[in-house]
Formats: sequence, C-alpha cells, structure tokens
Amino acid sequence: MNDGDPIKTLVHQYCDRVCNNDQPAWLELWTDDGVWEIGRGPVRGREAIGAAMATAMNLFDSVVQLAFNGAATTNEEVGEGRWYFSEFAKAKSGATVFYLGYYDDIYRRVESEWKFASRTLNWLYQGPPDLTGVFGPPSGYNS
Repeated sequence: MNDGDPIKTLVHQYCDRVCNNDQPAWLELWTDDGVWEIGRGPVRGREAIGAAMATAMNLFDSVVQLAFNGAATTNEEVGEGRWYFSEFAKAKSGATVFYLGYYDDIYRRVESEWKFASRTLNWLYQGPPDLTGVFGPPSGYNS
C-alpha cells in the first residue's frame, strides 16, 4: 500500500485499520501526544485516543471507511493536509449510517515514520446514502 507518498499511505492505513477494526494497529499511526477531534471535544494523548476509538467502535457491527481526494505538504519533520472520506456503518442497534466529511491533519515524523499529530474531523453529511439526511455536523456534535 505504498505508492511512494508516505502521507497518502498513512491516510489509507488509517481507513484500512478502521475497516478491519484493528484498534492496536490504528493507534500505532498516532504520536504519543496526538489530538483526535471528531466533534465532541479534543481527545489528547495516545492512551485517551485509544480509549475513545474503542468506545466509538463498540457502537458498530461494521464500518467501511474510504479515503478520497486529499493533499498534504511536509518538510523534513512536520506537515499538514486535508483528506475527504466517506463512511458506511452498521450500528449494533441495526441502524445504518452514511457519513461524508474531511479531516484536517497535522503530521509529524517520529523515528523516520510519519504519524498523525492531530486529526480534526469536519462533518459534511450524515444519513441515508440518498442524501436525504443531515448536512453539517450530526446532532450533538460541534460545528
């Protein structure tokens, strides 16, 4: 899964590990002091991010997350980028949900590997795939 662009590979690994619910491998993609913000306030530090991911994934039987267009700029040690994504999820309650959004990212090189130092989710849509749902953040999330 390496096309020569290490940031694109990082983003695709993130989605792949969500799809496979491989939380330990997903957590390896973060810096120790990373910040994950999906709309309910920032979660800081790898341990807290891992706990938040476990709580989120416990709501679902399955999740398919796909990364689309994006771009990133980096220097030798840090970078930033934006990546659009979609997510299809089936909740344990039986409900199905379709999400569209983008992540604003900050990356940091740690021991020659790029990691997420920050990911901030910006919600564009939540609801049925026919787009009859809610545009903007879901109810209860920050805008």
